[in-house]
Amino acid sequence: MEKQHTSGDPVEAAVAHLRPRLPFRPRVGLVLGSGLGVYAERHPAKLEVDYDDIPGFPPCTVEGHRGRLVFSDAAGPPAVLMQGRIHRYEGRSLQEVTRPVRILGALGIDTLILSCAAGALADIPAGQLMLVHDHLNLMGDNPLIGLSREPKGVDGFVEMATAYDASLLDLAESCAASVGVSVRRGVLGCVIGPTYETPAEAAMLRRLGADAVSMSTVPEVIVACALRLRVLAFALITNQAGVPIDATGSHRAVVATAERMTEKVARFLDGVLSRLAGCSG
Repeated sequence: MEKQHTSGDPVEAAVAHLRPRLPFRPRVGLVLGSGLGVYAERHPAKLEVDYDDIPGFPPCTVEGHRGRLVFSDAAGPPAVLMQGRIHRYEGRSLQEVTRPVRILGALGIDTLILSCAAGALADIPAGQLMLVHDHLNLMGDNPLIGLSREPKGVDGFVEMATAYDASLLDLAESCAASVGVSVRRGVLGCVIGPTYETPAEAAMLRRLGADAVSMSTVPEVIVACALRLRVLAFALITNQAGVPIDATGSHRAVVATAERMTEKVARFLDGVLSRLAGCSG
């Protein structure tokens, strides 16, 4: 259950709870998607807080999402890592799904790095990292609806043509090359889920221009842009969309594939965070 809070604004309640405990002001927020949360355990933490203990912070209910904030500066700049995210298909509104981004923004981050597991629509093998340079919001909803008139909310009219920071994309490609990790750029399609795509749906998404499809990330990008945060997003390809994944449990198979790629993702993220530390000031 979500912890009770007295403030009328859940973002303010979460920030009021966290700020006195912070070991530093985080510059970078990192959202770790399905099966990737173990990355947060590779570096010593200055503070760890379960989502359930934070007033106003929506809890995680999906396998592969630990549900914990980890504050660490061991890999580079002062950062707050989210071990898991909230999804629309969990029965949450997109405003709730993206509330953690608003909380991280209020804590002081200026850069948001997002990761997710995704199904390939183009000719991309499992295990490949795809840097997102554009997206298709196919969720039939927008997290900014209802927020544009709040006094402390976010601007409802947001430019999305430059959502993915060009300099961060270049930095990520350079880092990947330096640590021997193959990456490519692509367009991420975002759907509600929790069902995986039928062959016809996968074909439709390809015709629309998507290279991979996920059930997350895009709403968070929209809110990050509204907060004027720099955004870098990447998808770990875990399967081919429109093709049966694993008859014994498809989500579990996706998480297992992501977990097998932890070392590759860690090399990439360590490089990105190290470069960001060098760019500080």
